[in-house]
Amino acid sequence: MKTYKKMTGLLAVTGLTLALGACSNASAEPFDVTWGETECEVCNMKVMDEQFAAEAIMANGKGYAFDDIGCLMRDWYPEQKEADIAALYVKDYQTKDWIELEDGTFVYDKASKTPMAYNIFSFAEAADAEAYVDENGGTVMEFADLKEHTWERGEMKGHKKMHSDDEAEADEMSDAHSESSSDGHGH
Repeated sequence: MKTYKKMTGLLAVTGLTLALGACSNASAEPFDVTWGETECEVCNMKVMDEQFAAEAIMANGKGYAFDDIGCLMRDWYPEQKEADIAALYVKDYQTKDWIELEDGTFVYDKASKTPMAYNIFSFAEAADAEAYVDENGGTVMEFADLKEHTWERGEMKGHKKMHSDDEAEADEMSDAHSESSSDGHGH
């Protein structure tokens, strides 16, 4: 009888642990972005360019989309409590597959352009990041480097990745992003 109770208790604890683990992993999975419709949490631009998208999934299951890793890392991430974040994802620049931010390798290429001109490219494989640098220039970075990065923005005008009907609107959005970034984003 004692063995039966121990076994039942052990199975109940194991089942509960597995169930909770399944719930937390499911809530931390990347969510679907509707390209061209979903708005960036920080700059409110439409998330258009799949290879530059980023996401944050909170422990409570709420998800946030970003059109550029700079919006995530420069403006949003510093204001969060790490314990509240379940997962952070970026898209691999080449495959466009979601990868966990902490597992990625990054390239800062000042001469290239990303949606908000932070010019960071994400790669699942370090070899792909190094190949990008060999071909295009730039600096290979790790997740820890992103936390220390200065996040200076490049030139926005004439930016090929900007999907705005009016360049003045793009400049206005850039100015609004800069002003709101200095004020912070309380979420």
